[in-house]
Amino acid sequence: MAGMMWLVEDWDQRKTIRVYAPTRREEPDFILEALAKFIDDLPADAILVTISETGALISSTSDIAEDISTVPFYFSLADFPAGVATVRRRDLTEIDRLGLMVDLTTYQSSTNEPKKAVFKYFVNVGNRAGFWYEANCVLRMPAHDNIVPFDALVVDTVDGDDKVVGFLTRYVPGGTLHENKDRVFKLKYLEQLIQTVDFLNLQLGIVHGDICPWNLLIDADADAIQLFDFNSGAKLGWEGDEEHGLVFGYDKDRNDVKFVVYTLYEIITRAFSFRSEFYPNELDAAGLLKKKTWKIDPDVQLDHPVAAYRRILADWVERRKTTDKSVRHFSQAAEPLDCPPVPKAPTHDRIGQPLDRPAQYRIILLEMAATFYAGSVHPHATCLCPKASGFLPRERL
Repeated sequence: MAGMMWLVEDWDQRKTIRVYAPTRREEPDFILEALAKFIDDLPADAILVTISETGALISSTSDIAEDISTVPFYFSLADFPAGVATVRRRDLTEIDRLGLMVDLTTYQSSTNEPKKAVFKYFVNVGNRAGFWYEANCVLRMPAHDNIVPFDALVVDTVDGDDKVVGFLTRYVPGGTLHENKDRVFKLKYLEQLIQTVDFLNLQLGIVHGDICPWNLLIDADADAIQLFDFNSGAKLGWEGDEEHGLVFGYDKDRNDVKFVVYTLYEIITRAFSFRSEFYPNELDAAGLLKKKTWKIDPDVQLDHPVAAYRRILADWVERRKTTDKSVRHFSQAAEPLDCPPVPKAPTHDRIGQPLDRPAQYRIILLEMAATFYAGSVHPHATCLCPKASGFLPRERL
């Protein structure tokens, strides 16, 4: 049989869709664009589709024998600190998709009022360890006026045990600094961001690792900048978790001071090409600081001259050159934030077969009528993986 089999992650239904195309064209965009045309019309349990050379749907099947999806072993609620706030997954109502594995939701608060929250979760085994460190970092972090706060762990019962399938943070409306350019970026917001980075790096020994306009919000009520998304977080100076691909390890090329320099430049100039065109190790903060002119974008509103922002930034960068000599490792921070290692996952599946990853094949769970967290369905074709990043290795037929 000529052609190629493509494996596409369906992030909503938490499964892998196999797409057979009777062509050897190695064009991921062609497969995604074809699938996006009819994904909403497929049966919810479809797991294998065949398309024509033009991308038209020929057939689909829901035969579980074709299902190669895996279900990760979710962490037990008992693995987290006792007494942490929880919300049942069934009590969340999805409103919108904010990003990959990030939803805007509502639920009834303790005062019986609807409350909006951002639901962050993981659907594949590759994100299991990273989720553990991010969730623990966010929930164990002391409250800070300029960091979006943790709200609750999201749990679902599997085989009588409460499993943590995600976590909630407070929803801050208004869009990110990348999306919303209609607000005044006040000088005090830069000062707040600088203080927040010092708190993370020097007080807690934590590096955010991805400070940028699209990870910053403005809380209009508090008139304060808000930093979120610790997906790229790290413990300062730590090599990372050796058992899990060095996850949460420190990368000096992603240091927060450098990224604050680029963030301010991007906010003022609305020039966002650096991050997409260069790798972190290629970004030169010193060169950017020496740049004679930062041309303010016509749509950008500031409450002080650009020179005032640059002066405060440059002074801080110089101060950090001194303090960073004495705090090179998270253990040297004033109050190091640490978390326990990733809990061990079962080494065998339900039928006694050894596992090479902390996940089980969904077909086995279905055949045994076992309970497992299957996630929810949100009917948007855009929930398919972006571009080629969502493709798994291909089979050549």
